[in-house]
Amino acid sequence: MAPQAASFTAIEQVLDGHVTSGTRINVIGIVVDFRAPVPTRREDYKAQIRFYDESTQDDASKSLTINIFRKEDAMPRPSCGDVVVIFGAKVQSYQSELSLMTNWSTDVYVFTASSILKPPQDAKGALQALVKTASRPLTAADFAHVSAFYHRIDKERVPTADEYYHNTAKSVHVKEKFSLLKDVACDRFVDVIAEVVREPYDMGDKFTLWISDYTEHSNFYNFSMPGLVQSRSDPYNYTLGSNTAEDDWRGPYGKHSLQITCWEPHVAAIRANKISFGSWISIRNLQIKFGRNSSNLEGFLRGDQQYHNKIYISVLTPREDGDDMDPRLKDTIRRRREYGREKKKQLESIDDAARAGQKRRAALQDRPKPPDPNAKSRRNERRRAARDAAASEHSLDCKKPSTPEPDAPKTNLNSTIKCENEKQPISSVAELLEQVYFETLIGKEAVKLPLPFINANYRACVRVKDYLPHNLNEFAFAKLETKLEDCLSDAGDMSSDDDEDHNMDQFVDAKKIVGWEWRFYLLLEDARDTGSDQKDKVWVTVDNHAAQCLLNMNACDLKNSKSVVSSLRDKMFQLWGDLEEQKSKRLRRKEKAEKQARANGPPMDSDDEEASAAVTPSNRPFACCIKQYGVKIQEVDEAKADAGKGRRWKRMYGLFGTQIFVPDTAKIE
Repeated sequence: MAPQAASFTAIEQVLDGHVTSGTRINVIGIVVDFRAPVPTRREDYKAQIRFYDESTQDDASKSLTINIFRKEDAMPRPSCGDVVVIFGAKVQSYQSELSLMTNWSTDVYVFTASSILKPPQDAKGALQALVKTASRPLTAADFAHVSAFYHRIDKERVPTADEYYHNTAKSVHVKEKFSLLKDVACDRFVDVIAEVVREPYDMGDKFTLWISDYTEHSNFYNFSMPGLVQSRSDPYNYTLGSNTAEDDWRGPYGKHSLQITCWEPHVAAIRANKISFGSWISIRNLQIKFGRNSSNLEGFLRGDQQYHNKIYISVLTPREDGDDMDPRLKDTIRRRREYGREKKKQLESIDDAARAGQKRRAALQDRPKPPDPNAKSRRNERRRAARDAAASEHSLDCKKPSTPEPDAPKTNLNSTIKCENEKQPISSVAELLEQVYFETLIGKEAVKLPLPFINANYRACVRVKDYLPHNLNEFAFAKLETKLEDCLSDAGDMSSDDDEDHNMDQFVDAKKIVGWEWRFYLLLEDARDTGSDQKDKVWVTVDNHAAQCLLNMNACDLKNSKSVVSSLRDKMFQLWGDLEEQKSKRLRRKEKAEKQARANGPPMDSDDEEASAAVTPSNRPFACCIKQYGVKIQEVDEAKADAGKGRRWKRMYGLFGTQIFVPDTAKIE
């Protein structure tokens, strides 16, 4: 009995997803593109052959690619329009694109098109010399099938010989397109691997993403976030200040993140793959240009003009890949881990500095206090200001009550807010913000050096003017049990203390959450009557410990605890009055305006100060305790790096020792 021809799978079946990934199949097709062998990171080379068959001959956008991994001298080298017969290739989905991949047992036969005879003759004479021992020899039925296939199929899709060889020659000289974000430049097309560090913004026909590979570029948007403070509840400086984008930013601070805009067909791929905050993605052919503000680089991911359905964005799964993980992804995860470790070191240095400061203050309490060299000048300045104000009032025949002494405010304090150290004199916000100098000798010359911060505690009389995040149900964040870094081969060298790095793992699900912690920020304004319309303000952080004291409540999943949010709202009403109501109205107006402007282009980064610019809450002042401390942050200007190479000190403020007493809470005398 004569042997039967091999059974071939139609390309359309593969492209339509009817063949499961990992399945080994046989295919036949007409060659339309060949990418010459290039070295890989291992010992072998990689070549690509793209072809079509009768199931896809009428659709120019449909073809199948096989990725061949072999030694360079064992590679097939087809010409334009040749017939390729492949046995035992594995179907794979890579970077959102279905293709084939060879292994040691895959056979690739090439038949020279010009030598294939018409039926009833066969194509045996057109078979090119084998460059690898075949696992499955061809039969007479196979040769006959190749001849019938070639003379039956439509060849209109076959490019000209010049186009074919031009593209093949170009593939040999293609530069490595993979780039770290720190190395991208305007008008370049690059391949990147990065983490999505902000929830994607869906605009219908396009998506806006923010990505980071934890490298820094001088032309990226600066999320340095000055104006807010850092604490244990914000260990990676995911804070926001007066010149930043939006309060929902949770990515790395500084110039570590790139905004990209994606169009179809990538929009459909983002939705289908559920790409979201915390996803790891691979992007190819990403165009880098300066954005609309002409100051910051942005990325643009458009469709392929020749292959309209080609997808250049795909999801990576580091937790599942294990030993097969792309080494470039491993490097990115390591950088992410080092970023977290650096933040932890900064926090430890803050604790050490705070403990040392407490010891120094305790030692100094037993010594007679020397006169404050700045106290006399401050008193004289206040007296001059009072005399000037009195003279101005007298010249205008205005009779106003004299300004009370700053250390004895006559404000109507909110009695439901209590704080520690009630005998401590009241400090003004200006005194908190005041620059402190250290007097020393350089040579024989006396100099005054500005201190970046001091470890000090204050009691202030303030009222709340703003808060972040905007929504109360975001005042708590999840503590996670596992970390992404566990998938690294060197994860074992991480100390047990790294369990505190709860903020670095963005892959949150119910099984990994081991608890919740408070984290929010308050903008406090000096409530003393200074006779001026412009009053000093300071952002303070409220970390988990400070919030537990303030609220007498433990943190939980606020987004799924309406009753707790209601209790939180009642507590905060005692602190800030109708601030939330007024701010919500302001934000709704702003959101409506953004929706109206959305059709004109990608959303611009908003300023959170603007969200509360028109808010004038009716709330009562209260006394609270505020601490000043410092943290190390990155600094590219060596002249400003006063905390070591590439680092400088930044002054911070935090709330402590303050509590809200609602009517049903027992009062503490």
